[in-house]
Amino acid sequence: MAIVKNGTVIYAEHPMDHIVSGVTTKYIEDDIDLDNVPLNGGVLIKTIALSSDPYMRYRMRDPSIPMFCPVIPLGQPIDNFGVGTIIRSEDPAYKPGDFVEGYINFQEYSVWPGPPEQQHGLRYLNKLDRAPGLPATIYTGTLGLAGKSAFSAYDVFAKEKSLESKVLFVSGAAGPVGTFVVEYARICNPKLKIIGSAGSAEKVEIMKQIGCDVTINYKEQDTAEILKEHGPIDIYWDNTSGPTLDAALKNMSHFGLIIACGAISAASNNGEGSIVRNFEEIFQRSITVRGFLYRRGESAKVLPEFYDKITKLVLEGKITSREHRFNGLREAGEALESVHSGKNTGKAIIVVKDE
Repeated sequence: MAIVKNGTVIYAEHPMDHIVSGVTTKYIEDDIDLDNVPLNGGVLIKTIALSSDPYMRYRMRDPSIPMFCPVIPLGQPIDNFGVGTIIRSEDPAYKPGDFVEGYINFQEYSVWPGPPEQQHGLRYLNKLDRAPGLPATIYTGTLGLAGKSAFSAYDVFAKEKSLESKVLFVSGAAGPVGTFVVEYARICNPKLKIIGSAGSAEKVEIMKQIGCDVTINYKEQDTAEILKEHGPIDIYWDNTSGPTLDAALKNMSHFGLIIACGAISAASNNGEGSIVRNFEEIFQRSITVRGFLYRRGESAKVLPEFYDKITKLVLEGKITSREHRFNGLREAGEALESVHSGKNTGKAIIVVKDE
């Protein structure tokens, strides 16, 4: 090893609306001495791949704005869920060559856990035993944050109800969480009618490939009318909130279930959140709404089962993976922006280094 260039993506400016590459984020390079950089009892990680996720927009805000997730400090490296390999270690839990997943800096090489200003409640690191034949990048999506979120919430909150349900509606169904939910729900109950919505013709094709019985391009079709035709909806998996949630509320069955996974339509700094116009349907139809956050609360209790159960389904081709790859940290800003504009098709992944 030697002194090498170390690319880093820093959080440069609070966005007013969407993330803007080169403004909200900036790519810089510094030198790092891989042999001698102080580890302070931690480890040196070579980053292989990083995940770009919609929730990160919530972390890009002024610290005075309270929210469910910690901020990214201005001027500091961005961090998020990713995978890498251990280069050096002063921590007895890890050794060089270990494959790890967790919250990793947007850097080619980084010391974990790092200085105090980089610490927050989401940050963790785990050693993983990779399944033969699977790429490292799949552990950022289908076998990573997206898959774990979908699996844990569906298993705990929706699986039992799905066995007696007729109709499942998934918004954002062409995204990494949505595709997982559709395919896993089909495994749990092959008789379910599954409705999926997304925002482009290409994504409609993805929804058909993963087994949606009914597909909606919400930018070109009337979501409420299609749901009325094919409902009532017994379970709604909500990745978007906003108008799609309102359309679902009007077409839920009595004693239906809504899993609130995300609200991409409301990810902004304006403090208004998502306006729900049909809230009265919740009590009129006796609807149950379950929100959740990854690794917190009841849904976390099934996470220890995740790799054994889902890796097998992936290897059997029953749970599939689609990746939209961004090559190198120079494209990280574009990757972060893409999940809000809908430009990505498949899991947005920043491929940092070769395995």
